[in-house]
Amino acid sequence: MSDTNTSLPKWLAHRRYCTIKDLMRLFEVSRATVDRWHRENPQFPRKHKFGNPFNENYSTRFIVSEVNAYVALVEGDRAEWTRQFDPVDPDPSIGSNDDTNTAPIPSM
Repeated sequence: MSDTNTSLPKWLAHRRYCTIKDLMRLFEVSRATVDRWHRENPQFPRKHKFGNPFNENYSTRFIVSEVNAYVALVEGDRAEWTRQFDPVDPDPSIGSNDDTNTAPIPSM
């Protein structure tokens, strides 16, 4: 498998499918939150149902590559969002270890 799942933890990166519980663990949210994100966010990975949906004997899975793409998108958005709060021209005298800005201590 290629190293395309770099945003995901090791316990999830080498799988092909994952469960809702896996997403709950990954994002540290409740099942209701995962369901709401799925319903309200068109970029959130789609649910895939395996089994016989006619008698409700199926399991729901997410494709890990789609989850990885979503995580990368969210991380990129977060980086872009936080970049707007970075100082454009920080004051170089703040936080420097240069002693030239301090007044000399008078001798007694």
